[in-house]
Amino acid sequence: MNQKTNPNKLMNILILSVLCLVPLCTVPVDGKLETMWPKLILLAFLSVFFLYVWLRNRDALHLVEPDRENIYLGAYVLLAGIATVLSISPYISFWGSSYRHDGFLALILYVFAYLMARNAKGIQRYFFQALTVTSVLVSIYAILQFYEMDPVPRNLYHMDWVGLAFSTMGNPNFLGSYLTLSLPVPLYLYFYKEKKAGLAAYMIIFLALLATRTRGAWIGSFIGLLSFLFYHRQAYGFQKHEIRRVLTVIIASFAVLGFFMLTSGDTFLTRFLSIFLDFSKIVRQEEGAEMGGSYRVYLWGKSIELIRMKPLIGHGLDTMYLAMNENFRPQIIYDFGRYMNWDKAHNEYLNIAVSSGIPSLIFYLAFLRRTLKKGYGKLKSHPAYVPLMASVTGYLVQALFNIQVVMVYYVFLAFIGLLSAKEAFKEEYQA
Repeated sequence: MNQKTNPNKLMNILILSVLCLVPLCTVPVDGKLETMWPKLILLAFLSVFFLYVWLRNRDALHLVEPDRENIYLGAYVLLAGIATVLSISPYISFWGSSYRHDGFLALILYVFAYLMARNAKGIQRYFFQALTVTSVLVSIYAILQFYEMDPVPRNLYHMDWVGLAFSTMGNPNFLGSYLTLSLPVPLYLYFYKEKKAGLAAYMIIFLALLATRTRGAWIGSFIGLLSFLFYHRQAYGFQKHEIRRVLTVIIASFAVLGFFMLTSGDTFLTRFLSIFLDFSKIVRQEEGAEMGGSYRVYLWGKSIELIRMKPLIGHGLDTMYLAMNENFRPQIIYDFGRYMNWDKAHNEYLNIAVSSGIPSLIFYLAFLRRTLKKGYGKLKSHPAYVPLMASVTGYLVQALFNIQVVMVYYVFLAFIGLLSAKEAFKEEYQA
């Protein structure tokens, strides 16, 4: 490597590659588009290159700094490693199941995305533009799928999904998680940089989010957008011209929602109202309430039972489908008339406890709390922290209903890394 190469610029390029290239990565494997392994392979390549850059520039870069959030994260990873060794299937826990590929090896790659982002320095120039372009490309692909104008032949997909939006994420729920992280990003360009292209990008991403039909992502994104306003108010207050921009975003959102409702039949209203119907059944403890949320309430109950069986170390990463089959198969067949093969808890926090135990979950939550506290403390130092904090907040809410997956989780941890970095965003540049 050229001795004159600026390691900070290299790191910023690496981080942009993680956030802008990996989400687009999907390639044909055995005649089918694969969305998981290509992302893991590219992420692994970028992680190895990061190690190489760090080894050549240890005076300027840091692999792991001994601060509190890294200690919490290290404890979480250590317990996940122990859970992998003591798993009901150590092989699956290390490599990941054939369903998700979300084992210990994937966890290490997620952590590398976080460590790369921790080394960001003055990354704000073109950062939000690049992320917005990637999110818009993913969203346009999803919108074309939803309106059955998919440019990709149907026989290349693993699932015969017609009129559903899943894009390069391979599943509507996973796409919803990704778009929850993406939605506040273009608002930075519109709100702080007065770029109308940011508003247009927001509208495209919002339409794709609606097209996922994923209620958890809708809820998380709504909280994320409210968080954007809250974090801005806490850091900067609202000027008159900023209130006009907020109203413009609200009007644009309703315009997109109106377009979606006109062009998708009763798709939105049916899914939206079901949120309140399911919640009402649960609160009133009505018959069938345990089947609410697409059987999530039932699944959460079974997940808690699994946690009680192995509260300290869990059943092993990515092995929940084995534990469910071993412990609940007769009961599930009795309740549903057939076996329902759940491989995740559809709640990231419960899933961590099932996989690696309650202590592991405690360290993970402590890690999140510490990084959010650090990010909140940086809001006044640079407006870029407002959309990042909003994205992370929205993701943490939708994680109550969705699952950690290869296609999205590294993006979340990279955002967390940017919040933890010392100088990810420094001086404001002139657009």
